[in-house]
Amino acid sequence: MKRFLGSLILVLLAGGVTLAQSELQPIANVKLVKTEPITLRQLKARCEVFQKEIRRAMSVDEKKQVLDTMINERLVVQAAERDGVRVTDAEVNQGFTQMISNQMGKSLTEAEIAQIIKQQTGQTLDEYMKAQNGMTLNEYKSFLRSQLIAQRYVMMKKADQVKNAPAPADADIRAFYEINKQNFVMPDVTKIFLVMAPKGDAPAAAQAKVADIQKQLKDKPASASEIKIRSQAAGSGYQAGDMYINKDSVAAKQLGISMDALLKIFAMQKNEVSDITETPKDFQCFIVLDKFPAKILEIGDVVKPGTTVTVYEYIKNNLVAQSQSRAVNAALIELINELRQGESFQILKSGADLEKALSW
Repeated sequence: MKRFLGSLILVLLAGGVTLAQSELQPIANVKLVKTEPITLRQLKARCEVFQKEIRRAMSVDEKKQVLDTMINERLVVQAAERDGVRVTDAEVNQGFTQMISNQMGKSLTEAEIAQIIKQQTGQTLDEYMKAQNGMTLNEYKSFLRSQLIAQRYVMMKKADQVKNAPAPADADIRAFYEINKQNFVMPDVTKIFLVMAPKGDAPAAAQAKVADIQKQLKDKPASASEIKIRSQAAGSGYQAGDMYINKDSVAAKQLGISMDALLKIFAMQKNEVSDITETPKDFQCFIVLDKFPAKILEIGDVVKPGTTVTVYEYIKNNLVAQSQSRAVNAALIELINELRQGESFQILKSGADLEKALSW
């Protein structure tokens, strides 16, 4: 019996080795500048990413499209590197942190992102990325590098084509507004003047500084401008500036406060001064400078109080970006078609053999 079990384990182990080896076998080679294999395991990993997004298993034809996409990516990256296009680690890291910061609603470092994820999920950043995207952090950054290289290469090779993308006409902008008018809504907004004194090595002095400023604001609300100017002097011991806050969950998240705390701010009257609050890093207080009620925005209104961009300009900028994005995609397709000429790549299986290899 022991001999039988031992033999069975060896058979299973041998089967596992065979499976692992088959997944490491190339299913395609990209060889524009150098021979770069795409293995079945790499294809499976990429398909897992898409399957997480679409929440279903992919068909064989869809897997073929993913393989085609991976070939295109490698061709563009090889061509870009051949022509001297580079993307540094710092640029990749910046792109990654900017993407996550946008999702979280505030500017964060990678260390801060990792800390927040650990607190909220109990996972490391690497584990979180794998669970969310099917890729480890390093794999995702490698993917991001390829995307940045491709964008930079397209702009280098097809700059005129992108630059000459058609601009939207006035009628297009106004038609877009009329169709989407119900989406151009400004929530309740309040403008506050915030004062912060870092604790540093003298927390008592920082608290006293904020208490003095708080009293000045209560006695004379118009002194906010003067207090702001003084904050810019060397050794002032505090920072001060205007802030516009929306009455929504995004703003509460950005400020790191609850919705109840946010609603208390909006319940305050104009020129009302807050109590002093203490954070781990500083002491704070603020005065309410102005309040703006929620409204559906007209096409000539500014998108947000304190800015100069109107709804018209906002729509125009977005339509320009969409036009340029279409131009970039068209240029990329044109570039890929040029790179796929000759023997720049090879899919190593075809027909029934390829169908079988993709039927996992």
